[in-house]
Amino acid sequence: MARKLLNLVTTMSIICSTQALADAPPESLQLKWGIGAAIISQDQGYVGIGNETEFVPAVAIQYGNFSLLGPRANYKVYQTEQFEISLSAHLRLDGFEANDSDYFIGMEDRDMSFDAGFEMEYDTSFGEFGFEFMHDVSSTHKGYEASVSYGVPFRFEDGRVFPYIAANFQSEDLVDYYYGVQATEALTNRAFYLGDSSTAFEVGIQSDWFLGKHHMIKADISYTSYGSEIKDSPLVDASGSAQIILGYVYVF
Repeated sequence: MARKLLNLVTTMSIICSTQALADAPPESLQLKWGIGAAIISQDQGYVGIGNETEFVPAVAIQYGNFSLLGPRANYKVYQTEQFEISLSAHLRLDGFEANDSDYFIGMEDRDMSFDAGFEMEYDTSFGEFGFEFMHDVSSTHKGYEASVSYGVPFRFEDGRVFPYIAANFQSEDLVDYYYGVQATEALTNRAFYLGDSSTAFEVGIQSDWFLGKHHMIKADISYTSYGSEIKDSPLVDASGSAQIILGYVYVF
């Protein structure tokens, strides 16, 4: 169940962050919203789970500086032509349930958390730079994640293609919670494992295509390469996670 919710969050957040919603002037209090659906195919690398393909809804709301993209909320506190700072909060729906795979029987569920923090974006003539810091405020994994990214947007008459790279640093507490094996969970084929802080590298291409004023098609592909601290976990049998998203949103 946690994996399905994570797919839902990812799809909502990526699909609904489109020009049709995000390019409204910040001083405008006009309500903008959109609904749609997407197909997402993803393999997170957990043992015995493999690739999953889901059909999920997508919902977005924007009102002035505030936006709600699925379970992610964002409020812009400072903005210029090139630079902006926002306060952010979202549900981190990583993890698994013991019944997701026979391999996880006997383990405690790894639950979602509520993370909050801030993000910054700086646009230049040679690309967009981003930074985000999010910390668990629900005392679930009790850790944090810091991410830096760089991408170059290519704009066309009817859409945009955005290749990017990113580095995502996850703290020791976060990695140990989602990828560690407690002493009480250890078995002959599932050794005790204490997770350490780790950095994952991501590369991908996002694309948005607009058909008239109200119709948008989304097509994304990405791959995240796990750090050794995650790859060495007995809960993982892959070196990274691949994802493909195809979606449609109607913007009102």
